[in-house]
Amino acid sequence: MDTNRYFSFSRLGWVMKRDWMENWKMNLYRFFGPYAAFLLMMIFGYLNEESFEDFAKLVCGVLGFILFFVGTYAASFVMETMDTQEKRIAYLMLPATSLEKFISRVLYVTVGFAGLVVIALLLAEATRFLFFPLFDLPDTFKQSVLPLIWDNLMSMDMLVFEGPGAKESYLVDKLSNVLGWLLGGWIYSFFILGGCYWHKHAFGKTLGIMLAVGIVGVMALVFVVAEGVDETWWLEFAAWSEEYFNWLTITSMLSLLIWVFVGLILLNWWLAYRCFAHSQIVKPKFSLL
Repeated sequence: MDTNRYFSFSRLGWVMKRDWMENWKMNLYRFFGPYAAFLLMMIFGYLNEESFEDFAKLVCGVLGFILFFVGTYAASFVMETMDTQEKRIAYLMLPATSLEKFISRVLYVTVGFAGLVVIALLLAEATRFLFFPLFDLPDTFKQSVLPLIWDNLMSMDMLVFEGPGAKESYLVDKLSNVLGWLLGGWIYSFFILGGCYWHKHAFGKTLGIMLAVGIVGVMALVFVVAEGVDETWWLEFAAWSEEYFNWLTITSMLSLLIWVFVGLILLNWWLAYRCFAHSQIVKPKFSLL
């Protein structure tokens, strides 16, 4: 059958339209939540009579919090429309491939949620001007806060100086920012994987696993460091690594970590798709990966 073999953008658009139309009430809730948060923070900034730059940083912080923390919560609801066997059967009967359905759901909980947040920010920005006459604020608050928010989001705080090591410092700072974005992308992909594997309480279970792994990793690192402080093998290992791994600079380590996180992100996406494709009717199990 053609729908089982070939990817079609038209079918993808049809599935995305279906997802948005059938979940319009939930979309309204997810819109008014960020809108209320932005508007309340803006009024809070008015009451504190902060400078316009501090006011912009406050709104930018709320935007970052919603996009990252609330966004990961929304990403875990990738299987929201298939949390029961009846819904999964109905979704399976759609004349589209599993890949098209998977992409539709991922775009819905990531790009779709981000779009709702941006629209909520724009509407809150327009609404705050209605409250401006009620406060005794400088005229600088009459300008839009959006350009400053955009500058804060896009700025990478590069080290700018001249002299020995300037080029290397710039490269290290740039790679660090790329690594930070990839770390955020990996967290998003991990919550999407958790949402595809668990149909109920996916966010709490995924967050619990992430925290557990992080705590165990930190405890193991602390144990190794604590055990090696007074031992000669730690110093010998450091001398040996310095002699045989002198090529392992900061830039090379950051580049290696970047490729590692790219691989981990791709792995999470692949596992998420495998879970999605094999769990539309039966309850997901690791054997289905």
